[in-house]
Amino acid sequence: MNDYRQSIRVVGIVLIVVGFLDIGWMIYCIANGVSYSSSFNIFAVIAGILLVRGGLRTANVVAFFSAFMLSGFIGGLLVLPLIMPFGLVQTYLRVYPASFSIYSMLAVFILVLLGWIYGRLTAPLVTAAIVEKYPRYASFWRRPRNGFLVGALLVIVLVSGLGFMFHGASAQRACAEAKLKVGVGYKFCVSSMSMQSSGGRTHVAALVTAYNQNEIKSVEVEWDE
Repeated sequence: MNDYRQSIRVVGIVLIVVGFLDIGWMIYCIANGVSYSSSFNIFAVIAGILLVRGGLRTANVVAFFSAFMLSGFIGGLLVLPLIMPFGLVQTYLRVYPASFSIYSMLAVFILVLLGWIYGRLTAPLVTAAIVEKYPRYASFWRRPRNGFLVGALLVIVLVSGLGFMFHGASAQRACAEAKLKVGVGYKFCVSSMSMQSSGGRTHVAALVTAYNQNEIKSVEVEWDE
């Protein structure tokens, strides 16, 4: 009993620390107008507190989401070439080497952290304690490893949707509009796109990344169809 509590308590402490660090980073980004995106912050702190208190149901839920996020991150990295041209990645590395290195190390840290959390919370001792106290958690649908499947399916759905959006006729139009703004000598990649329909017309707004070997620009374009 004490062994399983110690195991999940360690995970809880780590999540609390990571959560507060992420909250601090979020505040810094908001104060300085920097884009921010994370799945930790306050959720990690709350989950960490519950784990420190020995919450077995929380351990099962956190294990599931760690598997889900780990699968999603790895799947996203594998399909990245389908969304972002390799030439753009090379330009980012050339133009922003420090930022690229920092974000790369952060990605590795997150992957290692998620894998460690999953391994720690699905250890035989923890799993046995969960099943003993909550027998229904032994069912197939409540097993944490299903998170890997859900994460993989989500990546497939997102890639299918983004591939259709970023390589269809609207994406080609967005790249053409961006080329009119920045001129020749660039390659183009659609970063985001939104469509709003009203009165039989569709307003399209897109953010296009224009890049060459030495420069990266973000170009906003919009038109009505």
